[in-house]
Amino acid sequence: MSTRATAAQISSLAEFATCEISDALLKLGVPTGGLIPDLSAMSEKLGGGRMIGEAYTVKMVEQKEVDAPKLQEHFIDTAPSGSIMVISSPPGVKSASLGGLLALSAAKRGVQGVVIAGRCRDLAEIRSLGLPVYSRGHSTLGQSPFTRPSEIQIPLSIAPIGPTDFPPSEVHPYDLVVGDEDGVVVVRPEMVDQVLKVAKEGKEVDEKCRVAMEGGMGVKEAFKKYRGK
Repeated sequence: MSTRATAAQISSLAEFATCEISDALLKLGVPTGGLIPDLSAMSEKLGGGRMIGEAYTVKMVEQKEVDAPKLQEHFIDTAPSGSIMVISSPPGVKSASLGGLLALSAAKRGVQGVVIAGRCRDLAEIRSLGLPVYSRGHSTLGQSPFTRPSEIQIPLSIAPIGPTDFPPSEVHPYDLVVGDEDGVVVVRPEMVDQVLKVAKEGKEVDEKCRVAMEGGMGVKEAFKKYRGK
């Protein structure tokens, strides 16, 4: 059984912005800062909507991959209430992995948000639901005949778009996924307490910098005084 965060840990992590969480993860040695790269908010007001929950992972494959595993149930129908659905689509596909009807059903099941390393469609329908959705783009094309869901609740490795030295982001079932207007980050459950401590310290330092700068202190002086650099 995978390690899972407690309700108290989830509530505490929800108090921090994704930028604060990324800063903490970098200080703790996570090279990606927890970022799932190259996502844009597709939901209401393009702010994405604040979201936090445990990852429910879905792997899509191209239809031509006939030997890849097949699901017995629809992946939406097995999504737990309170989860954040994280969908990995094959690189380069131009079709959507989520549309209006699937988003509607997910919202009715209590899914708190959807993250797609791929595309979605039916933006007007998605925005009417108030369901936070982040993806790498949108499309007019549905899944069929291009892709299909293959596996759920497996670790995903989500590579950034294009040639880059930025490492892939790993998402495991029950990781904590946090999203806001700046993007989406992932935190392993066993790191939550460390992240909370470091993020709190960083937030306090940044607040001191903000107050000093509002009083007219320069950036270099404020950073040296409070950040030590």
